[in-house]
Amino acid sequence: MRSLLIGAGGHGGDTLLPAACSAGLPLSALVDQDTERAKQLAAQWMIPQTYSSAGEVDPAVFDAALIALPVTEQAEHAAWAIKSGLHTFVEKPPAPDLEGLHSLIALARQAEVTCCVGMNFRWAEGVRQLVNALDSGRYGTARCVRVDHVARKPVDTFGPDMSLEASLFAAQGIHAIDLAEMLLPGTSSPAGQMISVDRGRLCSMVSSDAAAGTRVEVQFGSCAAGFHHSVHVTTSRGDVLSLRDLSELQLRPSGGDPHVAEYPGPRVLWRRSPASGGYAHAGYGPELAAFRDLLRTGTAPSHLARLEDLLPVYEAFDSLLKKEGLSWTA
Repeated sequence: MRSLLIGAGGHGGDTLLPAACSAGLPLSALVDQDTERAKQLAAQWMIPQTYSSAGEVDPAVFDAALIALPVTEQAEHAAWAIKSGLHTFVEKPPAPDLEGLHSLIALARQAEVTCCVGMNFRWAEGVRQLVNALDSGRYGTARCVRVDHVARKPVDTFGPDMSLEASLFAAQGIHAIDLAEMLLPGTSSPAGQMISVDRGRLCSMVSSDAAAGTRVEVQFGSCAAGFHHSVHVTTSRGDVLSLRDLSELQLRPSGGDPHVAEYPGPRVLWRRSPASGGYAHAGYGPELAAFRDLLRTGTAPSHLARLEDLLPVYEAFDSLLKKEGLSWTA
């Protein structure tokens, strides 16, 4: 299998490239307009070929493309890869707006190729521990999920044609909404609002299913001094599973737990090891390994994100923008 990486900048060259190699997804070429950096990385990682643009590439000699570019360029290059018949892995966000996502989905169906999206929070070590706890059946099923994902950027737009709200979605919101949807799919009637803050943006969203008695709450923004992430899952048993900053998973047991009389406080189910780090902890390595397996065997875990999986995520934010009288574009 011959793959090429389009985009050797800070994320592509420093994160996706080594993560792909560590995941057993060898790269045969790098594409970047900074040819000196591309050649330097190619020499470092023993990659035989470099190109300054996708226009120089003969796609017939490749099987797959990995794409890690600025938000404003990703959809264009993903479309090129799909039209060229390449199985594609594009970092989030694959498109700058809902219309662009629909276009990519249509292209992928027409070309009959696989197009996956880099949603590394699905694969982060702490999230995998949380999912394993839920899948064990020991704590019941998820009934209410809350995800908080707040950082210090963006406070400026990612491009002249993108609104600051769309830039916030591209940086933080897409991860937060997607993670909540993955943990508790099927909720409907999303509602939300932009919260007034002095710096950056802050968005709060909620969706629910009254018949099933389930609820999803999401908050994401760019108003914090640093990165803060938390996930709280209340289960059908009344247990609460809490993941703090992707580093510690706690259980607050329900009153029906037979052990609460002995100790009613929280239990630590998992804590990140001091030796744990890098591409496996952040999710990039396992995610790319799953993409590799999908191409080789045709099967992969369900939480490997396809373009179609992000439709509810984009639709929820599109609904909020319309309600608030805002737009994807500047």
